[in-house]
Amino acid sequence: MTGPSAQPVPSGRLGRAAYRMPSWTGSLKVRLAFLYSAVVFGLFALVIAGIYIGLSRSLARQPITAREFKLVPDRACVQIGSEVLCSPTGPVTEIQVVDAVQYIEKSANARALDQFKRYSFVALGGMFLVSLGVGWALAHRALMPIGRITKVARRIQATDLSQRIELRGPDDELKELADTFDGMLGRLEDAWENQRAFIHEASHELRNPIAVIRTNVDVALSDGDSNAGELRESLSVVGRAAERMGVLVDDLLTYARREAPALRTTSVDLGEVVARTTAQFEAPAAARGLRLAVESGRGLHAQGDPVALEQALANLLANATRLAPQDSTVTVSAGRDGPWVWMAVTDEGPGLAAEQQAKVFERFWKGDPARSRAEGRSGLGLTIVRQIARGHGGSVALQSTPGEGSTFSVWLPAQEAPRPDEGEAPDAELEGEERETPSAGGGRAGEELVPSPADRAIGSGR
Repeated sequence: MTGPSAQPVPSGRLGRAAYRMPSWTGSLKVRLAFLYSAVVFGLFALVIAGIYIGLSRSLARQPITAREFKLVPDRACVQIGSEVLCSPTGPVTEIQVVDAVQYIEKSANARALDQFKRYSFVALGGMFLVSLGVGWALAHRALMPIGRITKVARRIQATDLSQRIELRGPDDELKELADTFDGMLGRLEDAWENQRAFIHEASHELRNPIAVIRTNVDVALSDGDSNAGELRESLSVVGRAAERMGVLVDDLLTYARREAPALRTTSVDLGEVVARTTAQFEAPAAARGLRLAVESGRGLHAQGDPVALEQALANLLANATRLAPQDSTVTVSAGRDGPWVWMAVTDEGPGLAAEQQAKVFERFWKGDPARSRAEGRSGLGLTIVRQIARGHGGSVALQSTPGEGSTFSVWLPAQEAPRPDEGEAPDAELEGEERETPSAGGGRAGEELVPSPADRAIGSGR
């Protein structure tokens, strides 16, 4: 993963204006510096222009001589401020004095305005340099978090997602952007670690049947004196290993598809799901000497994928019919508890110890590895159940007592219930907190989704 090749476009009018500046202005920092400088310089120039216009208009008003002039015997006097200026003694007319004083006044005003303009130009030149420095400092400070984000993004590699921005400062838009980026990196790192662990576990599970196949083939090829019976036995072992590997590959594909969103969602009647799925297991259960009991209410609707929900219930039934002792009852039930609907499978099997209950939904977990290999199970059945429940915004829960049996339940939001992001879905990770699970009745719990055939559940097993 590589970082962006260009800095992002700032938001707001100033940011968009800076982005639209010609390319010769260089980087975004330079463009923003010029823009900030132009704003500061323009405001200062407007202030100077306003002062100049106001001063020139004030000086152009009626001359002071028109209202302060007066004649005294043998001379004329003019009052300017607190001073009184008088002409030399001698004959003088009013017009002569007024013209002379007005000329002096206009010359002084013009000189004052000219001097103000010179000082203003010098001040504007200095202000331009100051505004450039201020603009550069503001642009540097504004873009510093973006530069940090870019550096971190460039350091990130596909195999190392541990880098974080960890931007400090006020809770502004850039801080929110950095925190969002850190959150995305965290999710990507979790997904990568999960994928790596999945590949490692899948490789380990596939290695065993492949080793069995290679060993039996090598023995058959190296022993030239093998008779037909021995070859048939070797081929039988190879066939069972290949079948077990096929089940595992199919479950791996099912598990991988469950990572994507559901392909089909509709209103699902859990009562019908229970009826259809239970019917598929009547013959296998009867062959094992088991009784199937159905306890389901009406109007138990959820929004989801009916095929995926049948897959989840089939996986639970496959485990129950495999583990339940002969002449016992497996109960399949469905009900409602507030805004949640549930399906549950209760068996009278050996049950699970507390330490096993915390691991039962993990990938490739098998209660009895030797028995699992003999039965060709993949250890992904309950993991797929949890994925289906989570994909529907729900959860799975387990209640088990060693020597008495287990109850697995799938909890889903009822169709008219608020979505999971509007109300908390029950947690189903069984991390130290005991859940109240329905035992062919009511209860409380809470735990994903993608369509997949339900008739393969017997091969998945826990």
